[in-house]
Amino acid sequence: MPSPPGPLLICRVGDDRIALPSADVREVIPLLPVWRPPTLPRPLAGFINVRGEILPVLSPAALFAWPQASEPTDLFSHFVRLRGDAGDDGGAALCLLVDRVEDFVTPPAAAIRPVRDSATHNGTVAAEIVLEDGIVHLLSLERLLDEGERARIAALTEEAARRAAEWATGTPA
Repeated sequence: MPSPPGPLLICRVGDDRIALPSADVREVIPLLPVWRPPTLPRPLAGFINVRGEILPVLSPAALFAWPQASEPTDLFSHFVRLRGDAGDDGGAALCLLVDRVEDFVTPPAAAIRPVRDSATHNGTVAAEIVLEDGIVHLLSLERLLDEGERARIAALTEEAARRAAEWATGTPA
C-alpha cells in the first residue's frame, strides 16, 4: 500500500476534483483579470499580474480536454500558484485555474489507490484518493507538462512580461 502523500489541497474543476500536494502549492490567489493574447495554446488560459510579476495560467480543464472547460464565471474561482518545478529552485512559476478551492486534507494510506502511468496522459494522475464525499485525482505536477511545453510557456511568459513592462513604462523593454 502506498504511503500517504501528506496534506493535499483539494480543488474543483468543473465536475471533477483534483488534489495537489500542499508542498507544491505556493499560494492561492483570488480571481484576477486574465490577459489572453491571441494564438496561445488552448490549455494556457493567459497571464495574470501578481504584485508586478507576470504569471502563466494553465487551465486543467482545457489541458485534459474535459467537456466543461470554460472561463471562470464567478468570484469563487481561484488561481493556485505552484512552486517552481522542483520546489522554487528556479523552475518556472505556474498557476492553475480552478473553479473552487475546497479544502486541505491528509488522507490515510488506505484511501490511496495508485494509477498506472499508462492509464493517464503522461502519467499525470498519480493516484486516486477515496474521500468520504467522492474520488479525487492526485496530480503529479512534474508530469503535468513535458519539457517542450514548459519551454514554450516560459518563452510566452517572457514575452508577456516584456509587453506588460512596455505598457507600464511607455518605453520598449
